[in-house]
Amino acid sequence: MPVKTELHCHNSFSNFHVGTEEPPYDCNVSIRDQLDRSHSLGLDAIFVTNHNTLDGYRQLLQYKKDHSKFKNIAVFPAEEITIDTGAHVLAYGIHNEIKSGLTLDELIDEVRKQDGISSAPHPFSLLDALRDDAKKCDMVEVFNSNNVDILSNAKATQFALEHNMIQVS
Repeated sequence: MPVKTELHCHNSFSNFHVGTEEPPYDCNVSIRDQLDRSHSLGLDAIFVTNHNTLDGYRQLLQYKKDHSKFKNIAVFPAEEITIDTGAHVLAYGIHNEIKSGLTLDELIDEVRKQDGISSAPHPFSLLDALRDDAKKCDMVEVFNSNNVDILSNAKATQFALEHNMIQVS
């Protein structure tokens, strides 16, 4: 039976944690709105992937606990981390924040130390992308609605197929 899962979403706790080259305001979605939307979409699980912080994950868990309407939505820790090149990596299932600014190899080592899984988000977007280094991650995001050009997602899909990688969107 398929499990409907959101693997890449932010909430307002992501604000002011993005990299120095990026605007400080990342997302205006409250944790209540995030859970309401997840519920209305019939999601079974979400990974909260705020930029360079686990803030928002624990708060969302507490809000969920206080509102029985959301009891069937599993919530998991994750973080979208900016590496030294400015590219991003998603770290799923970690329990301690991973600092930004590490090299890709250092970051992947830290994710594995925490028994987590890494994913290359928007690997061929026009800005701040891992490109071919995405093959070092466990998975590749092949669709990201924020890609502004039509080729980035197609290129990510082709890359994942060529490298026999797990595709997520």
